[in-house]
Amino acid sequence: MLSQTKTKQISTLINSIKIVLIGEFLKHRSFNGANKALPVLASSLFNAGFRQVLQLDLERLDLSIDDVLSDIRDADLIIFSGCLTTQWPEIDNHSSKIFAELQKYGRENVPVLVGGYATKSIEDIARITPWITAYCDGEGEESIIEIAYAVARGTFYQEMPKLPGLCFITQEGKFHRTIATRVNNFDDIDQNFGLVHVPQVHDMDIFKASDGRQLKTAQLFTQRGCPWGCGFCNKSSESNNVIRLSETSFKRQLQQLKQRGYEAVYLDVDTFTVHDYAARREAEILQEEGFVWGSNTRIDKINYEQMRYLVEHNCVYMFFGVEHTLPEVSLANHKFNGSVASQIKQAFDYPAKIVRVFQEMNQAGLPSSYFLILGLPKAKLNSHKTEIMGYEPTTFEDDIEAIRFGIEKCNPDFLNFNVLRFMPGSMAADTVGDCSYACVRPSGTKPITAGYFLPRAVNYYGYPQFQERGVYRLCESVSRYQPITTAVNPQRVYDTICYAMELINHKIDAGGKATKLFIDRDLIALGLVTQDEQGKYAIAPIEDFANI
Repeated sequence: MLSQTKTKQISTLINSIKIVLIGEFLKHRSFNGANKALPVLASSLFNAGFRQVLQLDLERLDLSIDDVLSDIRDADLIIFSGCLTTQWPEIDNHSSKIFAELQKYGRENVPVLVGGYATKSIEDIARITPWITAYCDGEGEESIIEIAYAVARGTFYQEMPKLPGLCFITQEGKFHRTIATRVNNFDDIDQNFGLVHVPQVHDMDIFKASDGRQLKTAQLFTQRGCPWGCGFCNKSSESNNVIRLSETSFKRQLQQLKQRGYEAVYLDVDTFTVHDYAARREAEILQEEGFVWGSNTRIDKINYEQMRYLVEHNCVYMFFGVEHTLPEVSLANHKFNGSVASQIKQAFDYPAKIVRVFQEMNQAGLPSSYFLILGLPKAKLNSHKTEIMGYEPTTFEDDIEAIRFGIEKCNPDFLNFNVLRFMPGSMAADTVGDCSYACVRPSGTKPITAGYFLPRAVNYYGYPQFQERGVYRLCESVSRYQPITTAVNPQRVYDTICYAMELINHKIDAGGKATKLFIDRDLIALGLVTQDEQGKYAIAPIEDFANI
């Protein structure tokens, strides 16, 4: 009888506690997207019986931090959700304001948590940020329920060491680290649960009607996991097992989106065609439900026959990262799986595959995007090209060779640049000692931690300072307080972009296609980069970028 009474009491508490999920503003984006964590976690909590779950996405134009401060005063659990390491200046500022607001109302014991990739290599920030209770590392759909149950029971602080994925500083001053296990079934999650549509963020201009109107676009993920271990990415560090969303769940969520006026879907997955049959079925379902769509995949996991099938089923965009064309770069970045001999063979076969896939993209009618990362390391091979002898930085000449290869041989619709950034949780950032990235990492043989992204932590620990340069904004998502490769400098970045523009302009003059560069809208608004009616580019002198 006592057990039933307790169960009833907990059920009542579950219904009564208020959980606030906060999405942090992201200043610089590679492409427009959405913070998927808020609706996903809210759906998971709703399924578990929690009815007071508030989603406060600071990307919304109608929402400010003052609104958040008002809503958290009576909250029982506060979680910054789906955060990226690059958002630490904003998280740091807003979380301290939230704690101060809670103190005003005598509610200092309300847990304030941070979740998402921002929690990777977090110990240095945790030690100087006492107002954040803990950090949720790993996938959150299941772990957030355990955390919320503990809050409802009133035993959260006692249970902290046992809660999955919770990382924190103990009373003894030790750092307690765990990671939540991979979620193997996400069919019951409504990925757009209670989502407030934000056109400026959620819509991507690749999805347009014939009259140029932007289609209302949603994001869904239909798979989890990545079987590759590329060094600059942290997606595969937790699990390389790929699991898919069921067809029933996929159809149900698409039908719900259709009822809410959505017309396009971006499948936010790592390698869409990793399983050919599943990819084809999802394409069929998207067409059946009346959506145009796009996704990501790898060059070595798609062919012309697949492309044609996807296009026939309403696919209008397929993105993949080239990263670089030099075989030595692919080897240094662990682009391929297998033995060293197998990786070397795959790396030298890769350029021909790039050309073939871009030709097939153009033939299939899919817009193609040639994506490069500047400042990567490269392997030094022996004379027989059978063994890796060491590593060194790529040069300006290496990068422009990859650009010329892309413009002249691949004829892409889009050309995107990024600079190698060291994201905690990836091999590039985390590997200790003399690894392939040590020659271009600002910390050398030491790992890059989350603290490198927060100026307060950089000053406290004496980390190498990242030099803020406006010209770096010519590349995607490069913002302030990001540790980037030492292989580049402002002049090299500027010269690289200028070279790409010259090649594009020359191709247009010769009657070729006008390849479009990804250019930050702020740079265009300031007149630092311009484009004429033919699509030819002009750029301001490097000095004009100094004060951005």
